[in-house]
Amino acid sequence: MQLADGVYKVDSVRAGNVYLVAIDDGLLLVDTGMPGNARRIVAYIESIGRQPAELRCVVLTHCDIDHIGSVARLKELTGARVAIHRLDGPVLAGQQRPQKGGPLMSMFGRLIRVRHVVPDLLLEEGDSIGGFQVMHVPGHTAGSLALHRADGVVFSGDALLSDKQGEIRPPRARLSLDPAQARTSAERIKALPMKLLCTGHGAPVHL
Repeated sequence: MQLADGVYKVDSVRAGNVYLVAIDDGLLLVDTGMPGNARRIVAYIESIGRQPAELRCVVLTHCDIDHIGSVARLKELTGARVAIHRLDGPVLAGQQRPQKGGPLMSMFGRLIRVRHVVPDLLLEEGDSIGGFQVMHVPGHTAGSLALHRADGVVFSGDALLSDKQGEIRPPRARLSLDPAQARTSAERIKALPMKLLCTGHGAPVHL
C-alpha cells in the first residue's frame, strides 16, 4: 500500500507493521514483523518494481519479537545493514534478555524462536539515517526510537500507536517497560510537525 510518494506499508505481514521507503541510494525498511515475513517483504519489494539488493538498511524501532522477528533472514536475502538503538542492540544480538514481559513473555519467546543478529549500526538521539532523524523515545523498551523527516513523515514504532480507523492512540501501559516514560515519549512524538504518522500497530495516520 503506497502511503505517500516513496513511502509504502508492506502488505500481508504478520503482527507489527512494516514500512518501506525509497531513499537516495536505494530502499530503507522500518521493522520486519514476526518470524516468517522475510519472503513476503522481498516479494513486496519486487512488486513495486525494485530489487531486493536495493535494500540498504533495516531500521528496527525496538527489540520486541513482533518487530525484529524476520530481520536475520531478511539480512541473508538482501545483504541489508541492520540498525537499532544502542540500548536495544544487546537484546537483538542475543547478549541480553528482554527487560520486560515476565514469565508470560519468556514462555512466548520459547514457543516462537527468534534468530538473533548483531546490529551493523547502533543509533542514538540526533543521528541521521536514510534522510531521517533519530529520536530516542524510551518507555516501551529502553531503546525505542522514532524516525522523522523534514517533510513530516514519522515512524513511531510502538512509542505511539493508532487504531484501525487511523486515530492516534497512546502506548499500552501494560506492555511498556516504564509506562510513565512511555507517555512522555509519546508526547514528544506528537509534538513533531507530522503529515504522515506510521505506527507500529494500527492504520497509518494522515494529518
